[in-house]
Amino acid sequence: MMKTVAAVEMAAAADKNTKKQLKGEINTMKNVVILGAGYAGLTTLKGLKKAAKAGEVKVTLVNKNSYHYDTVNLHEVSAGNIASRDICIDIKDLVSPGVEFIQDEVIKIDTEKKLVLTKKHELDYDVLVVGLGFQPETFGIEGMAENALPIANVNAAEKIAATLEDNFRKYATSEEKDVKDISVIVGGTGLAGMEFLGELVHRKKELCSKYGIDEKLVKIYGLDAAPTLLPMFSKEYSDYARKYLEDNGIEIILGAGIKGATKDSFTIEVDGERKDLYASTLVWTAGVRGNKLMDEAFPELAKRGRLVTTQQLTVPGHDEIYIVGDCAAFIETGQERPYPTTAQIANQMGAYVGARISGKQVGDFKYINRGVVCSLGHKDGIADVMGGKKAKGFKAAKLKKIIEAKAIYELTDFVTALKNQRIL
Repeated sequence: MMKTVAAVEMAAAADKNTKKQLKGEINTMKNVVILGAGYAGLTTLKGLKKAAKAGEVKVTLVNKNSYHYDTVNLHEVSAGNIASRDICIDIKDLVSPGVEFIQDEVIKIDTEKKLVLTKKHELDYDVLVVGLGFQPETFGIEGMAENALPIANVNAAEKIAATLEDNFRKYATSEEKDVKDISVIVGGTGLAGMEFLGELVHRKKELCSKYGIDEKLVKIYGLDAAPTLLPMFSKEYSDYARKYLEDNGIEIILGAGIKGATKDSFTIEVDGERKDLYASTLVWTAGVRGNKLMDEAFPELAKRGRLVTTQQLTVPGHDEIYIVGDCAAFIETGQERPYPTTAQIANQMGAYVGARISGKQVGDFKYINRGVVCSLGHKDGIADVMGGKKAKGFKAAKLKKIIEAKAIYELTDFVTALKNQRIL
């Protein structure tokens, strides 16, 4: 039976309405922009992948580099014990349908217009996730920013490793044999500083063997203004770490306020007395802050690049903006101080935000502290993890590698984690 003209017109009208409805659904799709491909940014992305693939959200990831790097392993690259490629993952391998990756540098966040400006793009957003990471903080110490090398990123880590070897080579090939060239000063004995010092135990042996230098001539100092070492561990374990380093020729000086730096020295004050320590390799690990764009975008809320979020990790007064990772200062209800910025809290923040944006999470963010591990090179370390389990020595070193592999899985997938693990 042939269709009547009226039936054809009704079918056409129905088809037109269906297209309008589909267009409307597309127009109301959440436009999510994630700034930064660190731990928090990538775990957020992972939590949104299913929604993006289903067309429920549009996701744009912006990162300055084409790769993600494992910040917790920068100390190994800085010492020259591993190559930077060993801690990097190409972001293009993590992008799935519904996700666009833009390699560019963010220069401004306009919260009124809901725009993100990069050097080459102007991106509008419905939901913004800010995970722009950390920057070194020298606390105004004279000469520190100009003369000391921070363990800040892959490029900075490679520079430290190159400087270290160049100075050992210089000592070996010069007639003067200036001991400064085989001396290293590390300002800061927190986790980053201690792990770097632990890596130097192996690296100095390697460099001395390579360039024919008597290892006993090498001087390495670890300085900290704090009176205690690694206070997050029990005294037994912090003493173990100190003894390990000192037994391997590294001098730890606590209660040492660093007053200034030149191209080859740190000025410290201990018990009211000032003195200069000399070295050609100066490394700064004693301070970090959040990204400077936080202060510019939220001048009344951010301080030194960090912003105290709501219990849902949003900016007060801006429910559409989430702050995660090193830029977030999260103070849980009932607490007085924000949690320290670590990889594990960043991963948990990202997982929470990804679930919240996709509608799978409605409660407040709750941080689960799974403990802390400090490596002392690849064969030693100390650990105090969830459940009161403690370890030291080789077992602790391997435990840290297992935790790192788990962290990679949390922000990527099983295959990527297996490919990038360094447990064996």
